[in-house]
Amino acid sequence: MDVVRKIRSYMKETGRTQTYLCRKTGLTTTAVSLTLNGKRHLRVSEYCAICKALDVEPGFFLS
Repeated sequence: MDVVRKIRSYMKETGRTQTYLCRKTGLTTTAVSLTLNGKRHLRVSEYCAICKALDVEPGFFLS
């Protein structure tokens, strides 16, 4: 499973929405939507912001 799928799955499990992610990371709704749907590459800085917003260590979705 790739990183973006793991993030989507974790968000679903924890009840977090794309809107929540946008508020916490400062990313636009378009950027979050395109990224989570695999239509845009996830940048390292965005990945770090998402991990922080979801309160997980950066390696959490990499294993």
